[in-house]
Amino acid sequence: MQTLQLKEQNLDSNIEHTAGVAIGGNNQSGNLGSGNSGNLNHGGLSGGSGGFNNRNGGFNDRNGGNGNNGNFNGNSGNYEDSNAQNQTQNLTKSQRIRSILAASSGNFVEWFDFYIYVSLAAYMSHHFTNTSDDILGLIVTFGIFAVGFFMRPIGSLIFGTLGDKIGRQKAMIYAIILMSCGNFMIAAIPSRESIGVWAPILLTLARMIQGLSVGGEGGLVATYISEMATKGNRGFFSSFQYVTLIAAQFAALLCVWLAVEYFGEAVMKDYAWRYLFALAGILALGSLFLRAKMHESAKELHKKDEQKGSLKALWQYRKYCLLVFGLTAAGSMCYYNFTTYMNTFLAKSANFSSEDARMIALCSLGFAMCLQPFMGMLGDKIGVRKMLGIFSVLGFLSVYPLMSAIIACGPNGAINSGFMAFIFIAVGVVISGFYTSIAGIAKATLFPEKVRALGTGLPYAMAVAMFGGTVPSVALWFKSGGPYGSEVVDGQTQILTLGLSEQGYFIYMMFFLFCCVLVAINIPKETELEKQNDV
Repeated sequence: MQTLQLKEQNLDSNIEHTAGVAIGGNNQSGNLGSGNSGNLNHGGLSGGSGGFNNRNGGFNDRNGGNGNNGNFNGNSGNYEDSNAQNQTQNLTKSQRIRSILAASSGNFVEWFDFYIYVSLAAYMSHHFTNTSDDILGLIVTFGIFAVGFFMRPIGSLIFGTLGDKIGRQKAMIYAIILMSCGNFMIAAIPSRESIGVWAPILLTLARMIQGLSVGGEGGLVATYISEMATKGNRGFFSSFQYVTLIAAQFAALLCVWLAVEYFGEAVMKDYAWRYLFALAGILALGSLFLRAKMHESAKELHKKDEQKGSLKALWQYRKYCLLVFGLTAAGSMCYYNFTTYMNTFLAKSANFSSEDARMIALCSLGFAMCLQPFMGMLGDKIGVRKMLGIFSVLGFLSVYPLMSAIIACGPNGAINSGFMAFIFIAVGVVISGFYTSIAGIAKATLFPEKVRALGTGLPYAMAVAMFGGTVPSVALWFKSGGPYGSEVVDGQTQILTLGLSEQGYFIYMMFFLFCCVLVAINIPKETELEKQNDV
């Protein structure tokens, strides 16, 4: 055993930057670096149960055996050598896959809860509005839907900060609990006939609660998957975020269809729509079990950093926040157009029957869900920059003709074919897939771990709130001519419009897809991000 020699007069002084202590035993060695920086380099420690302390930091060998249970604290740093630090690195492939599936399954429940509202909008709108115009009633109902999206930035700020400070797993558990509360509220809210204006107010409040939850979900799941997935498979695993998201929409639409077949249109519009919200709340509670078994993905939770997960720290990466915002604005708009809004578009614009519109939309969602893993694998082969470039260029060139062709597939159109409507939607889904399959990994890898959940989630949620979540309302606003007010003429109220048309909505999407081309060009190469952010 080597001996440690220290002069007595140095016991009460700071350790110099160049000073070091080496302790060895049983062929193991350890290093104590600068006391000012508070860093302890790995190594074994053998010796007695004594300890060494100085004003800037302290070292204690708790076991007097090996240094795995020791800890070192300094003024500007904190180190805890524990199993938690290397938890992610030591996980087996099967453990990683189970954790990713658990996070994704929770993502499924979150989005099933959120999209059940969209699927039931036509059945529940008359309970919360006092208009006899179906289009205006849907605008109001989808407007309340958009309110939930405007709460998403706040949710991403809250849960993103929590995810960076206390861990991704705990933050996702809190998010799923909040979503459950929102669903049970909607299931229990009385109609406008019973409580008057309080009905839409309470519905809006419930949507705000759900918006907070989903706002945190997007960034947390993308961050978690990017940290859990192994290099070379990140695109594939990242695609499961949208696999479960689309599966949730598929399940929501399927549940509504089955409920209509069982209860009938009249009973669904009367009260049966409430059962589906109650089911969504129960599923949310059940998903807590899955997320409780996940492994934490963050590597540096043990490190003390006051700026971790803060807006001040995120400000250093504002350029990347703008890139995430731009990508999400165009990507979410295209995605919501060909999925969330498509059921309404088929019925209101292409004039398909409600049943035919549901069936076409259901088949389209099934195709989109199965497509994502293959697009993710393609992303692993060619890289996320090329995927995003292909998406933005093809989207810009094709969205106008695709939407026009879908209208022509309706019963009154030149093509008059439900199958061809599905084909055109499928083309749009494939183009959107170049974005959706790798969206999570493309955004999460832009940021270092200490602000990854917040940096991925906040600009994403802001863009979705402004452009993705407003797609149904904006599309119907264009279709209605752009109403902006009303006036009374000869005792009758007339709606004032800007004279817009539905084609204006198509051009609106083209503009953002063109902007996305410019954004994709500025995405750094994957190799640069791996070195910069340790991903």
